[in-house]
Amino acid sequence: MVQEVARIVPPAMDLPSLTILIPCLNEELGVTAVVSEYAAAFPHADVLVVDNGSEDGTAAAAREAGAVVITEKRRGKARAVATALATIDTELVLMTDGDGSYPADGGKLLIQEYMREPADMFTGIRSAQDASHLFRPMHQWGMSIFAAVLKLVFRFKPLDLFSGLRLFSRRFYQHVPVLSRGFELEIELTIQAVDKNFSMTEIPVPFRSRANGSESKLKTIRDGLRILRLLLVLFRDYRPLAFFGAISAIMAAIGLAAGSAPIVEYFHAGLVNRLPLAVLAASVMTLSILISLVGLLLEANLRYHREAYHIQLRKFRAPIHKASRSYPRVLAS
Repeated sequence: MVQEVARIVPPAMDLPSLTILIPCLNEELGVTAVVSEYAAAFPHADVLVVDNGSEDGTAAAAREAGAVVITEKRRGKARAVATALATIDTELVLMTDGDGSYPADGGKLLIQEYMREPADMFTGIRSAQDASHLFRPMHQWGMSIFAAVLKLVFRFKPLDLFSGLRLFSRRFYQHVPVLSRGFELEIELTIQAVDKNFSMTEIPVPFRSRANGSESKLKTIRDGLRILRLLLVLFRDYRPLAFFGAISAIMAAIGLAAGSAPIVEYFHAGLVNRLPLAVLAASVMTLSILISLVGLLLEANLRYHREAYHIQLRKFRAPIHKASRSYPRVLAS
C-alpha cells in the first residue's frame, strides 16, 4: 500500500512547466472529475485532453471542466498521444488516463521524485488494497509473461509494464518516436527508453476503480496479440543479431538433423543414396549462414544509427535538478 502523499510541494515558481496529457475515448462519465482533480493538484499546469474519436460528450465535458481539447479521429491511444506530443512544448508531460483510475496524488509523487532526482521517464507502479478486484486474472497473467519476455530480450524487467501514469521530460518526449497505434503504447515507450539509454525511475502510486459506468477499452485477446506482435517487431528492429541469430540457429539445427543420415551413410558405405536429403541439408545450412549474415549487417547498421542518434541527443541537456531544496521520496510501505 502506498503511504499518504506528502503535503510538502514545491512553490509553482520552482516547478518546471508542465502539461497534463489525458487521452480519452468515450470517457464522458469520468473526464470531468479527472480534469478537475488534476487541475486542482497542479494549478500551474496546462491540461490537455485528446478526444480519440469519442461518440459521447467527452470533448464537451472536458472543455466545460477547463481543459484544452484537441481531436485525433484515428482510433488508438498511441495515435492520440503522438498527436498531442507534437503540439506540446513544456518541460514535463504527465500522462494519465481519463477513466479516473489514477488519482492526482500519484502524479504528485512523480513530480516530487523528479524534483528530488530527475530522470527522463517516470512510471507509476499501480498499488491498490484490493488488486485482485482491479486487475483481471488474464491481465495479470499477460503482464507477467510480457515482462518476462522483455527481461529476456532487452535485459530489463519493468515492475508495471502497462501503467498509464507516466512523467516525461522534454528530452524524452521530443526524441522518442511513437509508431504503435493502440494499447501497445506503454510497452513501446519502455522499450524505446531502454534501447536509447534514457534514464528511468519507477515509483509506487495509488490506483483505484475506474469511474462508475465507464468501460475498459482493452480487449484481452485482440490487444494481447497486438502487443505480442509489437514485441516481435521491436525484437527484430532493436536486437537484430539476437533475432536473426536465433532463426539461424534453428535452421542450422534442422540442417544438421537432415544431413546427419547422409553423412553417416557416406562414412559407412562410401556412397550417398539419400541425395535429396543431402541437398535439403546443404540448402538449409546455406540459408542459416545467409540469415546470420543478415543479422550481422543489420546489427552494424543499427550501431551506426545509434551513434548518430546519441550524438544528436547531446544537443539537448539531460534533466538536472538545480534547486537546493529536496523533497521526500514516497515509497510503498
